[in-house]
Amino acid sequence: MKKITTGIVLCALLPCLAMAQAIKNLDSSAQIVPYRIQISNLKTTVILFPAAIKSVDRGSRYVLAEKVKDADNVLKLKAELPGFPESNLSVITADGKLYSFIVDVTASLPYQAIDLRKQEQLERTEIKFADAGLNPNQVKEISAHITTLPAFLKDKDKDDMMRLKLEGIYMAKDVMFYRFRIDNLSQIDYTVDFTRFYVRDKKKAKRMAVQEQEIIPLQQYPDTNITINGKSHRTLVLAFRKFTIADNKNLSIELFEKNGDRHLSVNTDGNEILKARPVTP
Repeated sequence: MKKITTGIVLCALLPCLAMAQAIKNLDSSAQIVPYRIQISNLKTTVILFPAAIKSVDRGSRYVLAEKVKDADNVLKLKAELPGFPESNLSVITADGKLYSFIVDVTASLPYQAIDLRKQEQLERTEIKFADAGLNPNQVKEISAHITTLPAFLKDKDKDDMMRLKLEGIYMAKDVMFYRFRIDNLSQIDYTVDFTRFYVRDKKKAKRMAVQEQEIIPLQQYPDTNITINGKSHRTLVLAFRKFTIADNKNLSIELFEKNGDRHLSVNTDGNEILKARPVTP
């Protein structure tokens, strides 16, 4: 009788054991490492994000957060009370990025403004340039030189009196440089809010989701906010770690206007990427 009882118990536990074995642990590469930030109930901390803020989630109601009305990429933070326990903050921006923060309260605030655009440039310098064969100064110098070279590609998009054209692709060691010309045919200035680069299928079957892979630039030239004044043009160079794409895929490039709807896009394929011309570091 005891053997039967033991067998019944084991059979009852088997589904639980199987479920336990099916649970996965998060890999460290999937975890977003948070920034540590300090706030005060006496002073306001201002954070400048690389793109417009779409969502803010506070771990505690004592963390006061407010988006700036006329600057959609600026967030103001303050503590409602002094000395409350450590909390967290999550911010999602228009370029699809999630920023995670651990929030501490302090009576002596070491800073009052943070520019995450510069922080991201620093992190890309430390992490993404490690195996690219070029240092950040070399990438900047080559980008500036590329703006003087003749154009040899003709991929372009025209929308609402704006024109985006991919003029050339260049290679130096393991870094690829994409050069664009942006023409503003209108009288209204155009400020670039953010750019997106992603590889997607040229064609998709019905009821099939589009497969996309975002490509993140190593560096942009010029590295400041880009405004194309009315009736003028600007040249933009973006540097990437070397990559190629299959024949059935496109590289899609998108530009989004800050405080506007003049959205520009252009596609290029694997054959044109293979036409990349060498430049000397």
